Amino acid sequence: MNCLCCGKPLKTDEPSGWHKACVKRFFGTSVIPELEIDNSALEHLAIETAGKGLTIPGVQKKLSLHLMSEGRKPRLTLVNYPTGFILKPQVEDFRALPEAEHLVMSMADAAGISTVPHALVMGGGNLAYITRRIDRVFGKDNVEMLAMEDFCQLDLRLTQDKYRGSYERCAKVIERYSSRSGLDLSELFYRLIFCFITGNSDMHLKNFSLIETAERSGKYVLSPAYDLLPVNVIMPEDVEQTALALNGKKQNIRRRDFLVFAEGCGITRQSAEKMMRKLLSIKPKFLAMCGESLLPEDMKLRFAELIEERCNVLEQGNPCLLYTSPSPRD
Repeated sequence: MNCLCCGKPLKTDEPSGWHKACVKRFFGTSVIPELEIDNSALEHLAIETAGKGLTIPGVQKKLSLHLMSEGRKPRLTLVNYPTGFILKPQVEDFRALPEAEHLVMSMADAAGISTVPHALVMGGGNLAYITRRIDRVFGKDNVEMLAMEDFCQLDLRLTQDKYRGSYERCAKVIERYSSRSGLDLSELFYRLIFCFITGNSDMHLKNFSLIETAERSGKYVLSPAYDLLPVNVIMPEDVEQTALALNGKKQNIRRRDFLVFAEGCGITRQSAEKMMRKLLSIKPKFLAMCGESLLPEDMKLRFAELIEERCNVLEQGNPCLLYTSPSPRD
């Protein structure tokens, strides 16, 4: 069995499914906090807290949790003030959403993309996805609150307009507000290629944010990645490959579209192709992670096929990018 946090094998039988070191790093406790919420309670809480502002905006059910570490056993509880954790339980409409999100976030880690802390926990007898908020830094006696603004806010758009716009417009937001625009534009380009490879067609304006480098610093950078899901695997009927327009389109995306975008961001052709080659070289790792994941077998197969297809698209048109990757069975 592998750790539900880092994904590495557990050397001993851990009832929590976590390495002790992972528990300490993620929660700051010696044992994993209790989360005693069954499915009926989750349904009730999701409905009840929606009217109290305890849910996080978005399509998935997301509950804000606070770590209560007083006493012998730490607990994660719902509260109505700034919290440190977000829980995403299973949903009836789509299978294995927590497992899928944790997998793609782990793939992003493998690709060298900065991500928010993420893991899986047992809740109500099922796996749930948990992440630690990065705009709240909890000290012993205080809470440091970092300003974090998504691109919907920064581009002065309403939430319902989060799918209107383009990634070129996202680049303009970075150019205007980021204190390290050159690095963040390269990071945006790299993430867009990664999302294409992993079938994430839901990277809308609210799934990109700038965050303060320190409280009241006035300096902002592209935040670590969050809400990464293989939407084209979960919803194969979704024919769009991107949430926003890339080079004027959302379907039939080709390698050239990424290169045109890179040029508009001031990224040299050499640098753009180098980043593309790096992600393509990680394809065997992505396939292996997919095969070892907790996804249902049919979803593993669909995801692996999609990764192969998307990598083939990016390899076409440039002999320097063509290569044959080993099978994950080799």
